[in-house]
Amino acid sequence: MTTASRLEHPRIKAFINHVKSECKRTGIRVELRNVRYLMLGHGMKCSGYFDEANRKLVVAMLNPVAVEVLVHEFGHFTQWDENIPIWKEAGFAMGHIEEWLNGKTKRSIEKWMALSRDLELDNEKRSVQLIKDFNLPINIEKYTRCANAYVLFYNWMLTSRKWCKPGNTPYSNKAVVAACSPKFNMRYDQLSAKMRLAFEESGI
Repeated sequence: MTTASRLEHPRIKAFINHVKSECKRTGIRVELRNVRYLMLGHGMKCSGYFDEANRKLVVAMLNPVAVEVLVHEFGHFTQWDENIPIWKEAGFAMGHIEEWLNGKTKRSIEKWMALSRDLELDNEKRSVQLIKDFNLPINIEKYTRCANAYVLFYNWMLTSRKWCKPGNTPYSNKAVVAACSPKFNMRYDQLSAKMRLAFEESGI
């Protein structure tokens, strides 16, 4: 199924309408762009983001996993909308991480990385619940493996000190995804020997 045909699926269309409605309710602009990836600061590329400061949710809809990304970013919206504690605690974490990835010294980088990781873990659990609630045509076990890979990537960055590239992300690298559990039952506060080896050999 092509990306375009996926977007015509009735349940996906219903979910997109829900996202737009909820974002409109809270004054968040939804931008579903016809591109494969988006540019962040310092040359970093991604497939979507939720930006509370500029009040917008943006997704690259030509990306093969655009629907999954939309679910993920809407999950972040719900964290913000509910004003959960981890959202407030992690508020400045990504900015510190971006600066550190670009060479700036950060004494508390482990703290910022852990906060971002824990925020993403909470969000991935929300995303799986959204997939279930809207009965979206997404394989939950596969999604959860990819989600675990992404969450654990925050631990790996402490070693690699680099963001992933669009062609080799933790959630698209088959070896890394295969090393992950299809359930949210992994050790998240550190990398196991198995996961460290998977990341080392992945080139991410």
